Amino acid sequence: EEVLTDAEPVDAEQLSALVARAREQIREEFAPRTWEIFSRAVVDQIPTAMVAQEFSVTPAAVRQARSRILRRLRQQLGDIEP
Repeated sequence: EEVLTDAEPVDAEQLSALVARAREQIREEFAPRTWEIFSRAVVDQIPTAMVAQEFSVTPAAVRQARSRILRRLRQQLGDIEP
């Protein structure tokens, strides 16, 4: 396993691989529907109101799903600076 030091910048490809690995590690901590909402709002960059309408939930529920998963990803990744 490669270890990055503070002196080494993280390029976009490395960061993408780290995020993908972290997503797989925490995926089962959340319901599949929560991941679908997160994916549409964050990965696909669909506006919150549209995602809410698509899943028949409130915009607050979309923001909550996004916030919970992003917070958990940050915990999993630690303090990685791009």
